[in-house]
Amino acid sequence: MKKVINVIRYIVFCGLELVVIFPIVFIFLSSFKTTEEIYNNPWSLPEIFNAKSYIAVFTEYGILRNLINSVIYSSITCIVTVIVSAMASYAIARMHWKLSKFCMTYLLLGIMIPIHSLLVPLYISISRLHITNSFALVLIYIAGAIPTAVFILTGYLQSIPLELEEAAVIDGASIGQLFFKVILPLLKPSIATIAIITFLNVWNDLMMGLIFLTKEKSKTIQLFIAQFKGDHFTNYPILLSSIIISVIPMLIVYLLMSDRLVSGMTQGAIKG
Repeated sequence: MKKVINVIRYIVFCGLELVVIFPIVFIFLSSFKTTEEIYNNPWSLPEIFNAKSYIAVFTEYGILRNLINSVIYSSITCIVTVIVSAMASYAIARMHWKLSKFCMTYLLLGIMIPIHSLLVPLYISISRLHITNSFALVLIYIAGAIPTAVFILTGYLQSIPLELEEAAVIDGASIGQLFFKVILPLLKPSIATIAIITFLNVWNDLMMGLIFLTKEKSKTIQLFIAQFKGDHFTNYPILLSSIIISVIPMLIVYLLMSDRLVSGMTQGAIKG
């Protein structure tokens, strides 16, 4: 009976893997086709593996600038989110003050409310503050990422024994030394989790960039990809090549930090 169950599980998992992998393989192979091949026979292999669309994306359309913009926005958002959230989580989880539970509840509201439902008030607020483009976009990304980051880090902090901090205090460590030399190194798995989630969310965002980025030089990779999808004509070779190129940085970030992702999520959820 167990063997039958294991075989069924194996078949189900293989089916799920195919569901995930097939679209990526299909897009990758189609990116080497011409527009005529894609329209006439979308399911066939390319007649010739032609990399002209990849060359054109960099030489004619200038995708590199948009890639750099997305890397900058994602990196700044990750760094600021990690620093602010780590400090806020430590204050909520370890320091005793009257409004700690209220602050945690207030931050959790940010998880329950979809950020896209706040587009109108956000646009009004940004307009009144007279800030636009990249600075406004990064502020919105940071504000949207902090609640989830605080939730994960607070749960992880509660799983760290208090004896470690007590020993450091006995040795004469200040609050700053306690946080940066004792607590922060222990938060690495959760920080990696937050960094991956935040980076991917910012990298994949289209709606916020579409609304708040008005300058061509400030646009992200997702806006670059969207411009090739038209109502009457779509440049599929360029579109698919751009999608494949945009996936590569996400894969690199995930592969570099994936070993800490699961441990950060599970350990933080045990007592969170």
